Amino acid sequence: MDKEKREHPEELTSSDQDYSRTEVPETTETDEHTASEKASDAYENSYQENQTAEEVMKDHRHEAEFPFSPLAAEQRYAGFWMRFWAYIVDLIVVFSLTGLIVKPFTMIDSFREATLWFWSVSGLLGGVIFFAYFLFMTKWRGQTLGKMIFGLRVIRKDGERLSWSDTLIREVVGRFIHRLLFLFFLYAVVAFTPRKQGLHDMFADTLVIHE
Repeated sequence: MDKEKREHPEELTSSDQDYSRTEVPETTETDEHTASEKASDAYENSYQENQTAEEVMKDHRHEAEFPFSPLAAEQRYAGFWMRFWAYIVDLIVVFSLTGLIVKPFTMIDSFREATLWFWSVSGLLGGVIFFAYFLFMTKWRGQTLGKMIFGLRVIRKDGERLSWSDTLIREVVGRFIHRLLFLFFLYAVVAFTPRKQGLHDMFADTLVIHE
């Protein structure tokens, strides 16, 4: 039958004739341009989504590395002068404790003359009382007696409870730098930082706020 069709093309069936008349639509330039625009738009949307996802991930990483409690953000930070007067009250308390504890021993000649390296034993005991007072009061209450009187409190930046490491860094290391290295003027940093932090606050990631 195929042979007959080749020999007599005029005798093609109607179905074959219909198929031969069917034309394959040609792709126009407009269609190609539209498809190109769609592909470009899809690429741009995908790129923007990826950029947005990366920014969100960076924000999450930043929050994980530098957590900051909304509670801490809402607090009113204690300024330089409020902290100064609270510190004066604390010094009065420390000197009183030192006098009560160390003074009786200074009546003993051997004790008064005893030294450890180039420090006197009475001076070392006074230093121990000074650091112990700030360390244990801040860890126990989050505030010394001076801060209690003026309504101040030490908190962590993330709002969590103060740990021993936080307190040691703030009250021992920080105060050692200020006191024993005679760098008292560094307390003035509190007046110039946005959240009223001293160097010892920066070391320990703490804030001093009004209750």
